Amino acid sequence: MTKTKKTTREKKEHTCGGDAKVAYPLFLEEKGGAVPTSPLQLFVKRISKLTASKFYERWHYLGKSGFISTINYGAYYDGWIVGAISYGAPNATEMKGYFDRHNQEGWWEIKRLAMTDSAPKNCESRFIAVSIRLLRKSAKVIGIVTLADSGVGHVGTIYKASGFTYLGLSAPKKDFYVNGKIQQRGKTKGKKGEWRDRSQKHQFIKQFLERRIK
Repeated sequence: MTKTKKTTREKKEHTCGGDAKVAYPLFLEEKGGAVPTSPLQLFVKRISKLTASKFYERWHYLGKSGFISTINYGAYYDGWIVGAISYGAPNATEMKGYFDRHNQEGWWEIKRLAMTDSAPKNCESRFIAVSIRLLRKSAKVIGIVTLADSGVGHVGTIYKASGFTYLGLSAPKKDFYVNGKIQQRGKTKGKKGEWRDRSQKHQFIKQFLERRIK
């Protein structure tokens, strides 16, 4: 089998159509072909949640962990997807001074963000900036919140570089575990398990319209 045929077969094995009419390559094969050398070489477009999920399975530290998103974007180079970012309604029902459960319309949260190891330096901040511009063209956007998990050593450097304001760490919380698995819902009374500290999150915010609450 020639090298060309092998490359074609590899691309076919890693394709995912999502909600697009034509399937397209899902991952950039780092061992073959050219890789981007500048963030300016990347093309950003909207993708399906399925495509984003498949990408996160390989490149995000949460792997196959589920997430809720409304709008997803992919960063592409030469037909290959090298990054994904997902937006949805904030998990928090209130961020003092910004929104509460009655005034949350127009606020978004970055649910997931990941890029391949082959992505060039500084591409994350450019990817975030371009995706936000696209988001603002298709939806009402007052502001965006995002979190960086201190439990895995994240401090939110890329969000600072993208012009987000740091709001500090989230409040300390605990989760209930039974047989080593976290209990997402339901009563804990009478169950044998243990409470464990939840890793705190670094909170960031970026506001576009002057609409604050007291």
